[in-house]
Amino acid sequence: MKFENPRSVTRLLHVAAALLTAHGCVLAQSAASPAEVTWKRIGGTTVNRSLAGPASGLVTALWYNAQGSGLVVETASGRVLDTTDFQRWRVNASAVRRLATFAISSVPVSPEPGARIQAAGPRLYATAPENIYASDDEGRTWLNLTGFNGRSIIGDGFTALAVSPADPRDISAANQFGVWRSLDGGLSWHSLNQDLPNLPIRRLVGRRSAVLDDNSLILLEGGVWNASRGTAPEAELMARLTRPGLLVSAAAEAAGVTYLGTADGHLLTSRDGGATWADASQRTGSPVGRIWVDAERPDSALASAGNRIYRTVNGGLFWDDVTGTMPSTRVHALAADRSASIIYAATDRGVLTASLSLNDAGPPASAWRSVNRNLPAAAAWDIRLNADNTLTVALDGYGIFETPAPHRSRAIHLVNAADMSDRPAAPGSLLTLLNAEIAQAGIGDLAYPVIAASSQSSQLQVPFEAKPGAYQLAVNGAAGRWSLPLNIRSVAPAVFVDAEGAPLILDSGSGLVMDTNVAVRAGTSVSLLATGLGAVTPEWPAGTPAPFDAPPVVSGSIKAFLDGMPVEVTRATLAPGYVGYYIIELQVPRIVNRGAADLRLVMDGEESNHVRLYLEP
Repeated sequence: MKFENPRSVTRLLHVAAALLTAHGCVLAQSAASPAEVTWKRIGGTTVNRSLAGPASGLVTALWYNAQGSGLVVETASGRVLDTTDFQRWRVNASAVRRLATFAISSVPVSPEPGARIQAAGPRLYATAPENIYASDDEGRTWLNLTGFNGRSIIGDGFTALAVSPADPRDISAANQFGVWRSLDGGLSWHSLNQDLPNLPIRRLVGRRSAVLDDNSLILLEGGVWNASRGTAPEAELMARLTRPGLLVSAAAEAAGVTYLGTADGHLLTSRDGGATWADASQRTGSPVGRIWVDAERPDSALASAGNRIYRTVNGGLFWDDVTGTMPSTRVHALAADRSASIIYAATDRGVLTASLSLNDAGPPASAWRSVNRNLPAAAAWDIRLNADNTLTVALDGYGIFETPAPHRSRAIHLVNAADMSDRPAAPGSLLTLLNAEIAQAGIGDLAYPVIAASSQSSQLQVPFEAKPGAYQLAVNGAAGRWSLPLNIRSVAPAVFVDAEGAPLILDSGSGLVMDTNVAVRAGTSVSLLATGLGAVTPEWPAGTPAPFDAPPVVSGSIKAFLDGMPVEVTRATLAPGYVGYYIIELQVPRIVNRGAADLRLVMDGEESNHVRLYLEP
């Protein structure tokens, strides 16, 4: 980072600080009750698959209304929707079916094995698994309406073709990638999927990737879902653990403990990577659907099977049914916060939450309640409690939604200011205390400077002279006194991210905060805002803004990686004029791949959070 212009530095840091403050406030204002939860959609309901338009999921049937002025479709999940402007869709459970009649049993030439043929005036249309065809000479010759370069431009797996009663050249097709319409008899096609709630996400993989019902992986890049050739970690784990005669239906692992669930209701545990297994004596009675394991205490885990929930607190030696009074509904996935004794369930009734101890074999889950306010009425297929105190859910057809975790408002919570996670701190780290206004903080005789405080959150800095170890941080405020656990390491790098999880990146030349939707060009220099980089030279007092002239330099060695490849770190100092912020300048390689790249920092073996950097060659 070039610091020759202090005013420029001050301006850009004010912008960055404003963004971070807004991020913190959003998290701090978690709802006090589920009725006040506000969900926000992450991404849309279509996927870019390099077809003639955005794609969605399988549509099993479609038909025009009697006048040909509207279209009705039925999705694989049984949802019936209609449109009268061929753009916006609405649920219509009372729609009258007008499915195509395949009255023609034979033609001189079949365009494709398994093709179904229907008449539309003098023209014949054929719906085949791979393509749609048309014939204007009673089936002697056929024109492929969708094929180009050996593939269908609107995808394959066709299930239906509908012809408008008002115009035989107004046709719509349904396949495994959604709904497509042509107004010129199939010479050109456009997608009708943009507003269709038919995205079949079944698994969440991190914050910005997911698995569809066909086990394909999609990534959210620049606000758009893109198909990926990667494999979901859970699928890889299940494939690795599968053995002859072992019908693996769910798997999870953390800190050397591996859990496995089978289609016949067995729950097994391994502590040697799957070489040997301990089979619990209990049987769930239904296929095990998903397993959640606590990353910090892997002996605590949850499993869903049918409409039941099971818990272990002793590494799988015993599982007890903790479903409690939950309404009868199929449970697809689970997430939990062991420290708060809270469980979340993704079910056919949406998202449900309850109190449940994960530290001991206490009573079953109690006081189940819905957190579906502002969510579309749909089954929830997966749920994830993120490190930054947000809750993410995958809804059948409607995509991914996110909200501040409702239970976080129950008590104050100490998090890393960079990404609102529970990651360890380091000397010089900036911390955020959610849901509390404090005046003092410290460990023993060592005071932790309070930088800012409000009823929503407070910020404090770890003194540079703090020693690594596990401590209890004492904080005092008008509302009371608390003691909070704090783990300190010599370094604990963390990149600052905004409310959407995007890194705060500064253009090193102009000193401006870069738009997260704008790609970074190869060969340019960019700077990241970070915290937790530890000691600096010369020494600097905590709670004091760093100087503009010759700001202290990070003492430790920092490494940066883009998709696993080293990136040159040209400078790392305290951020001039601010407390707890560090600025790291990186030199982007001159040759890069276009698209999203995984960026991380490493210091003394300690990794930062992984963030996405969008690159342009």
